[in-house]
Amino acid sequence: MKYEKRKGLNISALSLGTVQLGMNYGINNATGKPNAETSNAILNLATENGINVLDTAGSYGDSEIVIGNWLKTIAPSKKPFIVTKVTGIQPGTYRFVKEYIQGKVAASKERLGMEQLDMLLLHNFDEYLRDEDHVRQAMEELKANGDIRFTGASAYSHHDYGKIAETGFDATQIPINLFDWTQIENGGMEKLEKSGMIVFARSVFLQGLVFADPDHLPEKMLFTRDTLLKFRGLCEKYNLTPAVLAISYVNSLSAITSLVLGCETPQQVQENVDLISQCVTLSADQLAEIRSCFADTPARVLNPSLW
Repeated sequence: MKYEKRKGLNISALSLGTVQLGMNYGINNATGKPNAETSNAILNLATENGINVLDTAGSYGDSEIVIGNWLKTIAPSKKPFIVTKVTGIQPGTYRFVKEYIQGKVAASKERLGMEQLDMLLLHNFDEYLRDEDHVRQAMEELKANGDIRFTGASAYSHHDYGKIAETGFDATQIPINLFDWTQIENGGMEKLEKSGMIVFARSVFLQGLVFADPDHLPEKMLFTRDTLLKFRGLCEKYNLTPAVLAISYVNSLSAITSLVLGCETPQQVQENVDLISQCVTLSADQLAEIRSCFADTPARVLNPSLW
């Protein structure tokens, strides 16, 4: 496992997404929410393979509880870095905003069995934008008081990444895939990198689109065929599988610290670890070729809500 040093932390190239441990999640989830024994096996296998970051949230069903119960079974020295999230923040007075976040932090600490949260992300950057000063001040105070070690915000591709870089937060989580060059073209990714923030990447497979066979698409997805044909052509040219090329692209972006991938079985954990080990660093020429193929990808392809 490779590691990236940011903010004094050594962060594994792969982070384990744990929403599946707390609820039935994802259109490709065939097994449902794993039981306690399977969840512990997933978490043990992840850490044994060098994954040292778990991504969770208070809104992920009982994911935090599952992690908290598992933490009781391992030595404190083996505890991974845990990223959790808060949502539901409404604009109001500073006291109102601070007490709401404080309450959510207390609940997460209790579920996880932690005296201090490693990292707290705002689950939706829009909640920051609606009340910037109060939300930022509340997060800073919670950090200063020792309730949380690091602050951050989760965002979507339509957000202004320059605005995220200006928050003063320690980290962000963003969707990124090789079809969507918007935030590279507009300088957003460069601003995140210059800020020194820890950047977690999610949705690298664009809800599984990279695995679709362009010659066997359902009628409603035929609009993606041209994009997928170009993608498969690059896979053949570079001699990489679709999954490895998709991950290699993200890992070749210098702004990215760690890739968040979820799973619902131990086998999937091992598969993800193996994928990371197979990744290559794409050359400047390869990145330029990928850009030439996908810089003008239609918005309909990039936005699953339009599928």
